[in-house]
Amino acid sequence: MEKDIRDIDKNMSNNGLTATEGIKWFKPYEEPLRLSGFQYFSEDRVYRRLPLSKKVLFERVNNNLNILSEDTAGGQVAFRTNSSRILVRAKNKIGHDMVNMAASGQNGFDLYLGQNGERLKFYGITKFDVKYKEYQCEIIANLPVGQIRDVLLNFPLYDGVEYVEIGVDDGAEVLPPKPFAAPGKIVFYGTSITQGGCATRPGMAYTNILSRWLNREVINLGFSANGLGEYEMAELIADIEDASMVVLDYEANAATTGRLEASLSGFIDIIRKKHPHIPILVLSRIQYLADFYDETLQKRREHYRKFQLDTVEEKRKQGDNNIYFYNGNDLYDDYFDEYTVDFIHPTDLGFWKMAEGLHEVLKKILF
Repeated sequence: MEKDIRDIDKNMSNNGLTATEGIKWFKPYEEPLRLSGFQYFSEDRVYRRLPLSKKVLFERVNNNLNILSEDTAGGQVAFRTNSSRILVRAKNKIGHDMVNMAASGQNGFDLYLGQNGERLKFYGITKFDVKYKEYQCEIIANLPVGQIRDVLLNFPLYDGVEYVEIGVDDGAEVLPPKPFAAPGKIVFYGTSITQGGCATRPGMAYTNILSRWLNREVINLGFSANGLGEYEMAELIADIEDASMVVLDYEANAATTGRLEASLSGFIDIIRKKHPHIPILVLSRIQYLADFYDETLQKRREHYRKFQLDTVEEKRKQGDNNIYFYNGNDLYDDYFDEYTVDFIHPTDLGFWKMAEGLHEVLKKILF
């Protein structure tokens, strides 16, 4: 007899539904819901992290960026409701195909709830059969009726979304979310780690954690293995008119190819031309296990850390007083080897450690 864990432990079963009587469905961009994290949605009407108007450009520069821009990392939907149930029905583009990342993080949505000004707390995920790209899930049910709650849904980190709708009780109040703590967007540019690999669910990517803790909109421009410092990407970031801060976290992809040293100073200058005063944080990469036992890698890592620090110090000497450097090595402690799934990509614990350190850094810079 073959084992099916879903028969043994019901907590391992999916939360899919076929019948949804008494449910009213909303698209994320329909009022009073607030869709955030997709800079170009208003012009393109697709859940995509790069604009369609630049698709041909990036086909020439690096078509992997076009492919990865379909992944919806950083996308969020927020609203308030007194519904007793919250459902999601969606269709993904790819499906689960990663050996080091759970489907709940790659392909799923997760849900946070808050009430009476308390912090948002994690309440559930979409649990569905990964053989299918299209699904309908009841994330939570049996909430006390009549209490207005803050709702936050995070989009999948490593899959595209063809469509998604959020369901609540028919007749429930649905209200706009509370506003962000401040206007403007914090833009993160970087690598697979920036994108969220390999969190077990979207809310545990460090950029999403920071978005919750700071109550700020975040634009996630992390591109797995393709944070290579192309100047066309710098121009794209510079064109985000309401950017309030930029975090550059791309050493892990660009250093060993020589692109970090070739691009960093110019990348910063391009952003500065259109954003002369917003803070820019240059973040060196987190520690890898290989740094611990390979002396050559240790020396290389120290070289790139010093290069980034020196670049920032030079910019400050030239009069840029709103550029900063942070040593990513300091985000982890002596137990860093326990914080990844594959010696490189953080687990949820690793992302939590990153967010804890960066939260203090960003608070000092922004406030």
